[in-house]
Amino acid sequence: MRQTDVTRSSGLYTAAQSAVPAANRVTRVSRRPLWRLLDLLFSAMERRKQRHALMGLDDYLLKDIGISRSEAEQEVSKPFWRG
Repeated sequence: MRQTDVTRSSGLYTAAQSAVPAANRVTRVSRRPLWRLLDLLFSAMERRKQRHALMGLDDYLLKDIGISRSEAEQEVSKPFWRG
């Protein structure tokens, strides 16, 4: 694992030149098949959790976010792997 040196100058923290930008770290992780699989799995689990939480909202709150009860039921009936 790469170690990042952080220095402080005039109240701001700056990463040393050897630090890896966040965009590069994300790109590297997405290239690894196991990490990609885990990311897809956790995303699907989170999607399922959010869909079931949607069904817990009353009609007033659903109207507030701009969807009807039937649209919420339709969303919850989707398989967890569908976005």
